[in-house]
Amino acid sequence: MCILILHAILRVMQIAETFWLVLIVGSVGGLTIGYILYPLLLVLFLPKRASLIPSGLTASVTLIIPAWAEKDLEVKIDETQALDQMGIDLQVIVITDQASPKNLPPNFTWIQETARRGKSASINQAMKSVRTPLVVFSDANTCLHPSSLVHLLAPFQDPRVGAVAGEKQVRLVRSTAAGEEVYWKYESVLKRMDASLYSVISGAGELFAMRTLLFEDLPNDAVLDDLEMSWQVIRKGHRIAYAPAAIATEAPSKNLKEEAKRKIRMAAGSYQFLSRHALSHFFGVSRVFGWQFIFRKWFRWVLAPVFLLIILLSSVGLLLIDSPSAFSSQLLFLEALFFTVALVGWMLLGLRIRIGWLTAPFYFLFMHGCQLRGWIRHVMGNQPVTWEKSERSRMS
Repeated sequence: MCILILHAILRVMQIAETFWLVLIVGSVGGLTIGYILYPLLLVLFLPKRASLIPSGLTASVTLIIPAWAEKDLEVKIDETQALDQMGIDLQVIVITDQASPKNLPPNFTWIQETARRGKSASINQAMKSVRTPLVVFSDANTCLHPSSLVHLLAPFQDPRVGAVAGEKQVRLVRSTAAGEEVYWKYESVLKRMDASLYSVISGAGELFAMRTLLFEDLPNDAVLDDLEMSWQVIRKGHRIAYAPAAIATEAPSKNLKEEAKRKIRMAAGSYQFLSRHALSHFFGVSRVFGWQFIFRKWFRWVLAPVFLLIILLSSVGLLLIDSPSAFSSQLLFLEALFFTVALVGWMLLGLRIRIGWLTAPFYFLFMHGCQLRGWIRHVMGNQPVTWEKSERSRMS
């Protein structure tokens, strides 16, 4: 109804087509700058920062594994014991609702929780027992490559490095993971460029390390603990390095419904973070980091969903034009083609047919749809810190 009223007013003013075209072209241009032009400029002009090779590394580190109602916690414990250490003194803290198993290795500390308070509260509790200069966080449902630990700790040889982000990979076991796999490959490229420019913006909870002295108690209601910890490191003048060889593998969500749960929760947590930290804070650390945050986070959380909504509504306005110009007709055709490809991608997912590049347009729209739903959840105050866990496909 609002579109019809606005279109009628614009038609009387004889600027309807121009108005809708400006909105569409401007929004498409904004998306292009954020998702294509900015990364392209970094690829063309950024020097590559050489990865530090683990060599004679000696360190004392504590690995914290928060786990609540995890079915395969024993697998994670066995996997942790099998990690290559190369002279690293490794202590492990498991904080969970489950009782301690028999014959627990001597370097393991088991903290049993009786009430679910959220991951941030669990991390705060576990950190009270940390006595090592470095601490690593890893989710219980994440599979670590045997050499992940040594690669993750290597960048700490640089005293300016306050934290290190590992490499998250999604193991493709179902066709529903095709779009997610493409997305995380894109993210990996951007993280490498972030590290070369100044710093990775945020590590992922699947595998993240930091200097213990930089840690501060997280707000117990923090939805995205990894984002909060990353900001603790950055605002104290350190940078977050990237260790692509420190691989953490995760199974994809069981289906789109389960993936939506995770995406909406992450979006709600993103808006919670923005509501607590002004943009001026990020520029206060460094102008370079401020612009990094604008293009890598703020753009995605604030501008991109709005751009997509404007494109959709403006396209409806163009369809109301009696005699559209050739340019308008071509633009509508390209939009229709994009949405058709997205629809085909969604249908292929339903048929369990894996064609990653064809499902990417659907995943792009799906991701931003979840972003809008996450914003609504944040505004309504409906995102609990003890979020509902997403079911994942089993990794073979």
